[in-house]
Amino acid sequence: MSNTLQKTKKKLEKLANVLDKCGTLLIVTHDYPDPDALASAMVLSYLVRKRYRKRTRIAYGGLITRAENRAMVKQLKIKLTHADKIRWNRYRCVAMVDTQPPFGNHSLPEEIKPTIVIDHHPKKEALQVDFEDIETETGASVILLLQYLKAAELELPVNLATAITYAIRSETQELSRDTTKNDINTYLDIYLKANKRKLARIYNPKLPKSYFVLLHRALQNAMVFRHLAHVHLGEVESPEFVSQVADILLRHERISWALATGRFDDELFISLRCGRPNSNAGNTLRQIVANLGVAGGHARIAGGQVPLNEHQDTSWEELEHQIIERFLQKLRYAKEAEWKPMLVRDET
Repeated sequence: MSNTLQKTKKKLEKLANVLDKCGTLLIVTHDYPDPDALASAMVLSYLVRKRYRKRTRIAYGGLITRAENRAMVKQLKIKLTHADKIRWNRYRCVAMVDTQPPFGNHSLPEEIKPTIVIDHHPKKEALQVDFEDIETETGASVILLLQYLKAAELELPVNLATAITYAIRSETQELSRDTTKNDINTYLDIYLKANKRKLARIYNPKLPKSYFVLLHRALQNAMVFRHLAHVHLGEVESPEFVSQVADILLRHERISWALATGRFDDELFISLRCGRPNSNAGNTLRQIVANLGVAGGHARIAGGQVPLNEHQDTSWEELEHQIIERFLQKLRYAKEAEWKPMLVRDET
């Protein structure tokens, strides 16, 4: 028996003791859940129902608006409940996946203390929970949870294999970001068990008109300076659009750092992307939003939120300007950098 399998079996035993006191396990993802959060919740739910014979419920906050994520929920028939409909005090046991209590990117009320936390993001502080499993070397939270299924010797349903496959591809950007040999081997193994037709429908959904309107606005307003790019999107229909635009900007052949912001529900959402393998986008964005809001992430991808109670446009603009100044300072450039429109033809 390998060391990893042996350790995971011990985790299953500890998890069994924790779940003994539970009736229904409420599984909470971060707000605006991405594929890794959705798949992780699915795997934990399946494990708890099949191995421990406990009921489960999956809750999320925010919206699911990204076309691929909506297609994932529809194609794989993921049962979700919005946080607004949850009566939190009814649940004795709460699990958090792909997030942690101090992160501030979830809808779990402060007075509710989770029982279980399983994640692959670095901890900000010590967690006061009965069971925690934080593995920062893992490329996706769902890979960590998949080890539990293997150790429990549970059969892997096709829809679950499809969810895991898509989550790994999405979280690691086709295995190019923050991956280990184990991540790659896990993906290759699970891919063989996935439904390829459903994967195709998830990866290539029909896109709403609003997506193309947003893309046009993003490209028109995008600014560049040396190897940096940024764009302020103004009001957006969902924070998920902000991360999509940051991903697009990073694909520019001359750009190695891309930052996008968008205003939603009295908060400024920020996405940071980096194409350099030895950088730390998560730590960089945490320093950019220090004393303003919350942020987190990995080596090449990060997201954050800054609340704003005032509604005047000037206040938003000042905040956006401050974020860009800090962005420049963190990368050791002067505040007075000469930004130019990305779409201006450059003959050099």
